[in-house]
Amino acid sequence: MNLSSTKPTPNILCINPWIYDFAAYDFWSKPLGLLYIAALLRQRGLRVDFIDCLDRWHPELLRLQGKSSPKQRKGSVGPFQREVIAKPECLRFVPRNYARYGLPERIFISELKKRPYPDVILVTSIMTYWYPGVKRVVECCRVIYPGVPIILGGIYATLMPEHAREVVRPDELITSHDASALLVLLADLFEMPELAGNPPKTLDAYPYPAFDLLYGLNYIILMATRGCPLTCSFCATHQLSGYTLRDPQCVGQEMLSQSKKYQTPHIAFYDDALLMQPEIHIKPILRQLLAEKADLHLHTPNGLHARFIDEELAELIFRTSFRTIRLSLESVAKERLRDIHNKITPGEMTIAVQNLIRAGYSARDIETYVIMALPGQEISEVVETVCYAHSLGVRVRLSAYSPIPGTQDYARAIASGFFPANADPLLTNNSIVPLYRTTKDYWRYQNVSQFAHWLNEKAWTGKLVSEIEAKQIYKTQFEKKTAIKI
Repeated sequence: MNLSSTKPTPNILCINPWIYDFAAYDFWSKPLGLLYIAALLRQRGLRVDFIDCLDRWHPELLRLQGKSSPKQRKGSVGPFQREVIAKPECLRFVPRNYARYGLPERIFISELKKRPYPDVILVTSIMTYWYPGVKRVVECCRVIYPGVPIILGGIYATLMPEHAREVVRPDELITSHDASALLVLLADLFEMPELAGNPPKTLDAYPYPAFDLLYGLNYIILMATRGCPLTCSFCATHQLSGYTLRDPQCVGQEMLSQSKKYQTPHIAFYDDALLMQPEIHIKPILRQLLAEKADLHLHTPNGLHARFIDEELAELIFRTSFRTIRLSLESVAKERLRDIHNKITPGEMTIAVQNLIRAGYSARDIETYVIMALPGQEISEVVETVCYAHSLGVRVRLSAYSPIPGTQDYARAIASGFFPANADPLLTNNSIVPLYRTTKDYWRYQNVSQFAHWLNEKAWTGKLVSEIEAKQIYKTQFEKKTAIKI
């Protein structure tokens, strides 16, 4: 783009805020949306700076830790820097420490002071209950850069715009999933109408995410699809964007080129519906990787729709080295299956696991998500689902329900008295079991989690317990287990 020679090139500062929570871990966590935006703005001729408060490769942080590189475990994941802070009053009942995860605040302030003075600051947001980190970033920016416009976008801004306007108080708020509204806003601010022209309509039209703006990188993240065609009662994905597929060849080429550029084999998919329409999408992508003899380690932190894992797809998954496989089971209860559009039945789950085992995996290599603490959901339903999953030999990842504004279960929770209307978003944190906000109930669900952990240890060693025996062990050893402080 040819910018006017009479105007200085605008400087944009992009910021990914801290996490404020009871727990957080770098499971392939990068602000993908903001990295796409940074790449797009740079492509259009603007100067772009980037501060990731969760960057584990920051040199000052590594010096503080006495390390030359971040602590890593299998898959190149690892812990964030953690600092215990005061617990918000509404979360006093939770018997755990509350913390800020990411760069120490003094390092962030130092980063702000040494960057070129920005003309606009772009701040992203993820979980609604992480808004304190967003708020604090904006407060710091107001002090260091008084008068500079701050634009807030991301998931929290989209799902709870009124709360964001009232509490975070950005100058502008972006609630759309594409770049069009932002480009129009920047074009107006900078009096550069050319910025708003020809906005990208698909992910394939964007430049690759600007990972080079980060201090370090030991894995790549990408999306092969956007959104999900299902409208599960507890999920907000359909509110954030429509469902679209990227061109399979473009996805494969991105994986190969980005892995080579950043010299890492680890690639994590951020998709919510990666396996849907497999014949025209994921299968061609994986065949391309095989044809190119790609040496990659692939990870799927989000739950996969297991009903699409036939024998051919299972073999492709194995041969292209998927190292992290997480399937979405959620529940075996028939009434629950209606709420999730019958996206998987126990029979289909069994077949998917069997296909993956035939392809070369061990059952213990596979994980599955089970949801708990939904409105009106009995613990017995969760235990039954956990025991069924264990009978397949897979490991269970329990996921507590988070009340997300705009979803069917959010309305149910309020209507049935489980959750207050207009609650502080801090209370939607799934770490606290949001619908049952007492210390006693917290420990009831901790007992279920400890039971699942015990079964996972059995699965890992191959010493499986029958469903009947597992249910009995839960009742006698875990159901009324005495609370132990975390």
